[in-house]
Parts: sequence; structure tokens; C-alpha cells
Amino acid sequence: MPSSKTRVAIIGGGVAGLIVARHIASKPDTYSLTLFEQTGQVGGTWVYTDETDLDKHGLPVHSSMYKNLRTNLPKEIMQIPDFPMKDPSGPSFVHHKVIRQYLWDYAEHFNLYSHIKLNTVVKHVEPETLRNGQTIWIIKYEDLENKLENIKTFDVVVLCNGHYTVGHVPYIPGIESFHGSCIHSHQYRIPEAYAGKKVCVLGASWSGIDIALEISQYAEQVYLSHNLPEPIGSKLTKNIHEKPGIESIQGNIFTFLDGTTAKVDMFIYCTGYKFTYPFMSSKVEIRTDDNHVEPIYKHLVHITMPNLFFMGIPALVIPFPMFHIQAQYIVGILEGRIKLPSSKDMLEDFEREKDALLQQGVPLRHIVKLKEKQWAYYDEIAAAANVPSFPPVVKKIYDYSTEMREIDFTTYKNYQYRIIDDENFTVSCCKPC
Repeated sequence: MPSSKTRVAIIGGGVAGLIVARHIASKPDTYSLTLFEQTGQVGGTWVYTDETDLDKHGLPVHSSMYKNLRTNLPKEIMQIPDFPMKDPSGPSFVHHKVIRQYLWDYAEHFNLYSHIKLNTVVKHVEPETLRNGQTIWIIKYEDLENKLENIKTFDVVVLCNGHYTVGHVPYIPGIESFHGSCIHSHQYRIPEAYAGKKVCVLGASWSGIDIALEISQYAEQVYLSHNLPEPIGSKLTKNIHEKPGIESIQGNIFTFLDGTTAKVDMFIYCTGYKFTYPFMSSKVEIRTDDNHVEPIYKHLVHITMPNLFFMGIPALVIPFPMFHIQAQYIVGILEGRIKLPSSKDMLEDFEREKDALLQQGVPLRHIVKLKEKQWAYYDEIAAAANVPSFPPVVKKIYDYSTEMREIDFTTYKNYQYRIIDDENFTVSCCKPC
């Protein structure tokens, strides 16, 4: 007899995949769950490796973690709501090893390993429409240890394959003439490699500033090239020089948009990442032009195939707790407690919101950056799923720590946050400020 359970496939064992798995696995009478993870460990980008290009199986290295990275959010608001971090007395901005261990503990605590296929790469995901109109999913996957391919059928697919693996590398005229070291931040690991060098870092978002500051302790000169409307300012170290975007490159001479030039030995693109779903059948409509995934409803549900879900799309958010709410929203849909509009109505809603943002002057590639819109988003999907949204203290700490970063991004991680209750928190300096 065929199983009456809903068969759920999760692709990717990073934070998002683990959190969805935790909520699906909590109902073993309802769901049959398989999580596919191509590496030998769960944790996704939080699992540091010295490798930068291909892993032991010849696949692109997944993680973009560099050796000295610490979180840019306080752990007090970063932690998953139903699994508090250990050591509440420790620092708020923790080293990546702490997060990796936290995720391993999470998987252990919720007994997820029995559902996880490690060292297993998904090769192809194909939809098939049955006579009754239902869409099922045929997944072809390979066990990387024994090189055996298998095929399995599912009712639901949740994509959690991450967004920090394939770097966006804009073309710069003349780049082919540059023969110095040239990498994307995905491949950056240690600052010592830049000792005594003249380095150009292109891009001044989180990783661009972080990496520029780190390598400036070793490099002779760092040129931080960006097109932000305002200069970053006096908090940069003396050997970091701000430059506008790069106009062209000739050999090791970089010409910037203001006409100035600099001699460069090493170049790092900190220019963001691409959304990629290389295993997906061409029968599934997915557009990822200009870093915008569509057609997706509520940053989660494929509009024409609503048993296909996308995790990890919104940026400038508090990801772990957001995944916690999104996962419960997905479960609400699967159990019929959340009634989705028709595909036509979802598409109209999606297009209306997209057009409104474009008319406000928001570039297509920035639509995923929720920023201040994140709070209404959490409240909306939490209410639909009938689960708690974030308590007010989370936004208060987020806003305060963001303000501290804007005041001085070299010291904002020296502060320690403590949640008192749903409304209040304390903050203290735990290092010389």
C-alpha cells in the first residue's frame, strides 16, 4: 500500500534546511522527510573550510566563511526562538565556530540526522503532473561516496541550497590584462596572504568593509572601491583609501570613475552572490535576473507550482528567526490551515508589489533587501501561520546595534546585549570602546 504521508524533500542542510526539517520532522505521522546535503556536515556556509574552489568530490566549495569572521548580529536576536544559545553570559557577536556548533546541537536536539542524506548531491528535480492534476516531484540524486545514482518521488520540495556559493562578478573593461591575484570574497579566507601588497577591494557592503579592515592590518595599501552615495569616512584605517567604482584596468593599473589611478597587486570582488538552482528542470519557471527570484509569493511560494518552496531569499533581515516563522508558514500551507490565493491572484499581488517598489526607485536587485519592511513581513506570515512573531525587544536591539555600527563599524561588536523581557534590554561595553 502506498504511504498516506506527505513526502517532503529539503535540498540543503544549512540553517534554513535544518529549521524546515525540525518542523516537518516534528510530525512523523503526517510527513515522510528526506533532507539532501552535498557535504559531509550540516551547517551550510557556517562550516569553515580552507578549500576555496572545489571540494574532495570535485564540486564547487559551498561555504564562503572566512577564518576570522564574527557574526554581524548579536546572538541574542540571532538565535532560533525555540532553541536558545548556550552561554548567555558570553559575547554577543560570536565567532563562526560558535554558530556551527549551535547548528550541530540543533540537529542533534531535534533528532534530524535520521532524515538527512549527507554527501548526497541533487542532480535533477523534475515536476510530473498526474491525471488528477496533482504535481509530484522526481528527484535524481547521487551518493558521492559510492557514486550511485538514485531516484525518489516527493509531494513537496523545499529549496534551501543557499545564496553564498556562486559569486556575482561584474565585468570590468581590461580585467583580462590583470595578472595579479583576483578572487571573489567567496574564496577569501585569511588576511595574511595580503601582507605588503597593494590591494583593491570592490564593494563596500558588509563583507567588503569587513575584509578591507581585516587585510589593512597586513597590506601596504587597500583601495576600497564603491559607488555608495557618501564616503564611509574617518573610521577606516590610514592605509585604506576610498575610491569610486572601477572604470577600467590596464595591467596592474586600475582607473577609477573619478579619473584617478592606482597600482594594484591583488584584487577582491565583494560584489554579492547569485541565486542559482542548477538542478531544476526547465519545466519550472524560475527567473533570477538581476538577483531577483520570480515568480515567488511572499518570498516563499512558487506561484504556479505552490508545492515548491524557496527559503533564504530575503536579505537585510534576521535570518534564523525568520526561517523559524517561514517554516511554520510552509507547514500551515501543507496542512491546509493557510489557504493560498489562486495562482492568478498570487501573481497579481506579486507584480503589484514589485511594480510599486520599482516606481519608488528601488532597483530590481534590491527588492529582496527588506530592511524596515522585514517587521511587517514577519508579522504577516506569523499571523497567517498562527504562531508568535518577534517580540518588540528584537527590533529594538536590531535598531540599536545597527545604529552603533553606523556610528563606528570598527567597535560595534564590542557591545554586549542582554534581553530582560519582551520589551526591554541592556547593553554594555565588553571591550575597550
